[in-house]
Amino acid sequence: MNKYTPTIAVIGNGCAAAECIKAVRENSYRGTIHVFTDSKWPIYNPMLTTYYASGKIDFNQLFPYGNNDEFYRNYAVTIHPNSPVLTLDAERRLIVNQAGFELVYTQCLIASGASPFLPKIEGTDTDNILLMRSVEDAIKLKNALARKPRKALVLGASMIGIKLVELFHHAGIETCLVDLADRIFPLIAHPECAGLIQKHLTQSGIKLRFGMSLSRIEKYHDGMKAYFDGSDESEDADIIVVCIGVRSNIGFINQAQVRIDRGVIIDDRMRTGVPGLFAAGDVAQGKNLQTGTSQVIGLLANARYQGRVAGRNMAGIDTIFPGNIPHNITHFMGIDFVGIGSIIEYDRMDTKHLGRRFVQLFWKNNLIIGANLIDSHSEAGVIKSTIMKGLLHTAPGNQVAIPLLHHMLIKNILAEVEKL
Repeated sequence: MNKYTPTIAVIGNGCAAAECIKAVRENSYRGTIHVFTDSKWPIYNPMLTTYYASGKIDFNQLFPYGNNDEFYRNYAVTIHPNSPVLTLDAERRLIVNQAGFELVYTQCLIASGASPFLPKIEGTDTDNILLMRSVEDAIKLKNALARKPRKALVLGASMIGIKLVELFHHAGIETCLVDLADRIFPLIAHPECAGLIQKHLTQSGIKLRFGMSLSRIEKYHDGMKAYFDGSDESEDADIIVVCIGVRSNIGFINQAQVRIDRGVIIDDRMRTGVPGLFAAGDVAQGKNLQTGTSQVIGLLANARYQGRVAGRNMAGIDTIFPGNIPHNITHFMGIDFVGIGSIIEYDRMDTKHLGRRFVQLFWKNNLIIGANLIDSHSEAGVIKSTIMKGLLHTAPGNQVAIPLLHHMLIKNILAEVEKL
């Protein structure tokens, strides 16, 4: 290979990778692009796996960018599927994959995503223990549902966990939701809001077991039995799905070369600090605008923004993505839940609860920092925008009079709730 030929390497085949590729090509990059992936599947959205397993979408709808052949042909990309990267030498700008292919790159994007975490617990190697992240996971779950299980155990009160609870409930399967935390959505739901959600779940027939740590699983001829630390009450299940979190895929990175924490540390241009090396998506640890700390914010929109910003910078267009704040929205069991920003370290809280609608707003230093909403999702955009404006207000040298704007917007939101 001519060493003067610009060569971009992309490690990963997700939404961040796709947006990076689109951005570099749309900004006049004419060099070569190589994509390395351990998967045989086209670019897919992990949040759609439960929708496919439940029959709400067709298989091809898992892949928002279409098939790999068409997408990568349109953007003139060489793809290396089914062969994970074994070595990334950031100093030599060298990639080696499992197939033995070596590439010296000019620039590289790490967009290797994340993998579900499976704790090392006795019995978790059984075939009936499922994860929920990949296309293969979705296929396994769909096949498991076809066997008509009677009882299901969901380990992890997460956004994916609650969608699994809904899936099993609608299929007529007796379901138990278990988590080590003391409530559902512990990082984004205030105890009062979580209590309302849990009440709705129990009234719908879902069994909840919080503050429980799985100790072992025993398999029998007709199912499984799960045991928990500090409890004599076990749970019977025909199917167990573990969704207690994910870990960034960073095993191939030389940590003596690249700064790593829970993910790859990046700046506001998606640069890693190593010349020519960028990162984006669920493997990248960018800035939480509220805390000022570096954090992996595992949101699809965040991954797409980071991918595009990385691509533009790799194409020579100076572009900044300053960071983000946590923002989760999901519909399950007939209700909508939204969690935005921070629900801790507040000095004031406003709560409105009228019928099914619930609005809980968190303030600090006269600025809104977070919100919990139930069946009030239409206000989410206004609230997030207001939080972001408040962050700009507190930036050094910015004298914008935001507190009055905060009060006007939030007053209107609470008044709208009271009308219903």
